[in-house]
Amino acid sequence: MAVLVFSQSAESRNSLKSKLGEGPWDQHDLVYVVLVPPKTLGEDLLKKVASLVGKEIVDTRLRLAGEIPRIIASYPNADTADSIAQSLRDAGLTAFVCADSELRSRTASFMAHAMRSGEKEAAFWDRRGGEVKVEAGDAFLILKGRVPSTTRAKTPTTKRKLNVVATVLSGGIPIMRRVTEKTAPETLQAEDFVRIYGRKSSDPRVEMSQYHMDYAFLGPELTPSTPANFNIVVTKFREGFPLAIFDHRLTRSFKTDVPAAGPAEALEINCKLIYLSHLAIERTGRQ
Repeated sequence: MAVLVFSQSAESRNSLKSKLGEGPWDQHDLVYVVLVPPKTLGEDLLKKVASLVGKEIVDTRLRLAGEIPRIIASYPNADTADSIAQSLRDAGLTAFVCADSELRSRTASFMAHAMRSGEKEAAFWDRRGGEVKVEAGDAFLILKGRVPSTTRAKTPTTKRKLNVVATVLSGGIPIMRRVTEKTAPETLQAEDFVRIYGRKSSDPRVEMSQYHMDYAFLGPELTPSTPANFNIVVTKFREGFPLAIFDHRLTRSFKTDVPAAGPAEALEINCKLIYLSHLAIERTGRQ
């Protein structure tokens, strides 16, 4: 059985610093200023934000609507973005900068289908026998979300159609015949997922998906309902990592503020923004 060991390279440390505006940037990279929407947004604060980012008040209000971190502005260089983000922080807001390339980059996460939790660590296995162990104090964020997807299932339907030949032979009396056709209507299906993040990388260390798990490890807690079983797993995550932040905002639908290749990429971008926002909040001590 293979055991994966996670270590933080100097490159990954520099990458994470650059996301929070503390390290070197690629001079050709587009840099975003990201703002965590405040719980209350007064007119004076709204006008100040609009003035700082050079946008109309109406546009600024729309960008600050909702619950997830929003890209409030973009700049061609890091110096300008850093300056704007600092001004927003001085105004009492939680703001950080993030390069476009960093926001879109993602390495393959460890997709676990079974787990075992203990007092000091939790162990996860994938379908090929790979194993990842996460110590209780190493988890920074537990992120629960929902992936929208569409499926096509062919179903037979029976219709009545005019039998032209039989109708002609009968002298014009309409003769109908039964025809069975297979149609593939598109249906929407959502799948929940849960991820564990550490402080060293914006890529998840472990991910589990609702319909890609073997729930037998639940033992006597196993139920006939997949959603119920998944909720039990999420509870085990929270019990096993009591110091980790739990965030479930992405169980609802959100758009992304940058062009995305589709719902999957948009979801990944929002996951990164939420992760980075929690790092920024922890660093500044603002809630």
